[in-house]
Formats: sequence, structure tokens, C-alpha cells
Amino acid sequence: MGIHKEGKKRDREGKVVSTKTTWEEEEDAFWAGIMAELDAEPEMHADQVALREEERIKRAAEATAAYERRMLGQEEEDDEPEDFYASQASNLRDVWTELWGDDFGSFDDTTLIDPMRFTDKVPVPSYACVLQTLQVFSIKVAAIREGLKWPLHVYGIVAVRDSVDHNRNIMFNRTRDNCQIITEKDPSLVLTGPSRAVVVLGPVTLEVELKLKGSSKSEDKVLSFVAAGFDFHDYKDSRLMNRDYPSMLSTLEFTFAYVVRSVEATISVQVTEGSWPEDFHGQVTVCTASMGDKKFVLLDSGDDKVHVSSDGTVKLSRHVASVELAGELTVYVRAWQGEGDNTTEIVEDKVFFKPKKVSRSYGECDVGFCKMKITVGWSLLSYCPEPRRSFEEKLGAHLKSSGCSASVIAGY
Repeated sequence: MGIHKEGKKRDREGKVVSTKTTWEEEEDAFWAGIMAELDAEPEMHADQVALREEERIKRAAEATAAYERRMLGQEEEDDEPEDFYASQASNLRDVWTELWGDDFGSFDDTTLIDPMRFTDKVPVPSYACVLQTLQVFSIKVAAIREGLKWPLHVYGIVAVRDSVDHNRNIMFNRTRDNCQIITEKDPSLVLTGPSRAVVVLGPVTLEVELKLKGSSKSEDKVLSFVAAGFDFHDYKDSRLMNRDYPSMLSTLEFTFAYVVRSVEATISVQVTEGSWPEDFHGQVTVCTASMGDKKFVLLDSGDDKVHVSSDGTVKLSRHVASVELAGELTVYVRAWQGEGDNTTEIVEDKVFFKPKKVSRSYGECDVGFCKMKITVGWSLLSYCPEPRRSFEEKLGAHLKSSGCSASVIAGY
């Protein structure tokens, strides 16, 4: 997987010199090492090869991280912060296309890796493991300026990109005709992601392009235009953080966590007894041991009703959370009547789960008028962007091109 196509460059004497990138040189060295090991150890198992591929991916990502930061200008913050982040955002598409376009499609593509990637995988692949992850708790408009007034009609996109496939993992995405109205009292965006756990391998890139809906499209304004990197290489333990990102018209506040040795939890809620009344509002949150009492919101209906499908499934805004394997996951369900400050009949229940590497866990919450089945699908994570089968096909092609016999190739 090269960053650039290999070209030809000549020195002053007319000799061809290499124009390969660090990543391409890593790739060549990797396959040379594989072939040398095959010569020395013909019976080497494919799992060992896969582990070496895992190491290569990690080294390659680390090798390109500094280059990516230089390309984005993250090492020189001479401009005002709002100009700095906007400048990075302006460059992001071109930089991304140069670095990753050959291997990961279009800049606008969303990640194709599903949650619960290894939940039902038997046997569990050797390249699936516990990893460090990023968990976004909330994004809110912390300040507005240049004469803006509340409420704000907001649309656009917020996404993060990790080193697994470098594609968008959507946190917020609304069109102009489906904007969110945010107020000074409740300035948080209603998040719908991540669609899968965000793996931390080198910097994770944040991408924000939010607009304000005007009376006509020509009168729309840019509320926030930001590109920035999260870099956690100095952190050894899980921690909760806040970070502000100023633009010309606003400041966005991100609350997020770095979670070490984590697995992915995919949560679903289903009414199994009774029913959810039309006049009751609801909230579903989760909390992990390492984050204290900080709750991660899966659903907050506010003053709206809770949407339940015909089979009892509660429609959540988000499903995926990151949990330390050695920790604990608590799921809370809260229900109430009334609106605003006039709420009554507040009921709440919770259920605890011990994280697993794979498989599922089940629990129950009872809020009086109904009982709900809570299902958690557990999955290990991977640095690898593609299934093992594709890697084996790639290895087979290299073996074949190197003159290996059919019997050797079949062994892999």
C-alpha cells in the first residue's frame, strides 16, 4: 500500500534514483524479510506472517504520521487559532488524497468497517486484539461571536479518521433541510456516531464543516471549519479530556476520552414486556469504570417521544462505545413525564456488564411500565483495514511471483 505511485527521478549524472516514500520502502523491506524467512523456515505458519504484517502496518502509520502533520502544518501554529484550524481544513482534502487516495478511495467515503467485526468470528483471528481507542462524549457550541444570535440552525458534518482505513467515521451529519436547532441552554450537537470504535494508532484526524442555515442558501454562513489531530503517544492510561476549536464565528468544545486496552461494545435495547408510553420521554446512557461518573449518551429524547419499532427495538442515536477490557460497563435507562423544568414520574434502572473479548452479554432494565432487554455485542479490534483472506491472497500473489511452488503457496 504505497502513499505515492513510484516514479523515476534522475540525479545530475543521469542515473535513476529512488522516489519511493518511507511507507513504500517499509513495504519492500517487509516482503524481502518474508521471502528470506521462507527460505530459512519453509514451514512458517501464515499466522506468523500476519503478525509481521500487523507490525508493518504500525510502523508504516508511525512513519507517515510526522509527514502528515508537516503537510497539514500542525508543527507551525504561528497563525491565530481560528485561522490555523481553518487553514488545515482547507488543505485536508488535498493532503488526504495525496497520502491515502490510492489505497482508500475518495476523500468523502465513509468507513466500510462494521461494528462487531469479530463478535461472531470463530476462531478469533490472530490479528484481532485489544487496542487504544478514542471515544467522543459530546460536541457543543461553547461560544458564538460576530453578532450571531441564538438559536442556531446547524447542518454539515463532523467526522474522525483513524489509521485503520483513513475514511470518515461520522459523528454528526445533517443536510440543510434537516438541520438541528441548538439553543444557548442546550448547545450540544446530537451525535449519531461513531459507527465503529475509533482506533488510536498515531494521530486521529478531526474534520468539521458546520454551517448556519440562513433565509436562503446564499445567506448561509460557515459556523465552524476545522481540521485537527488528536495525538496520544505520551499517554499510558485512560483519561477524559476537553479541547476547544475556535473558528471565526464560534468555538466548538469537544469532550472525549482516550481509552487504553479497550474492546468495542455495541449496545441495543428492546422492550420485551409492557410498552413504552407515548407521553414518556427517555434517555439511555452508558458509563465505564475508568471514566468515573461521566456518561456516554446513546439516546436522549429530550421533550420528544421515544421511538420504538414494532418488534420493541428502541431507536438509539448511537450504539458503539469503547470499554477497557479490565473494566466494567454500566447501562442506564431513564424515563420521565413532562417537559422542560416540569418533569415528573422520573424512573431509572441500570445493569452492569463485565467486558468480554468477543461474544454477547445480556441484561435487563425495569422502569415499571416496561422491561427492556439490553444486549451488548463485544468485539476485539484490529489495525488491519482488510479481512485476513485478502491478505492471504496478497501473500499468495507475492509467493507466486517469486517462483514458489504450488504446494508452498497452498500452505499459506
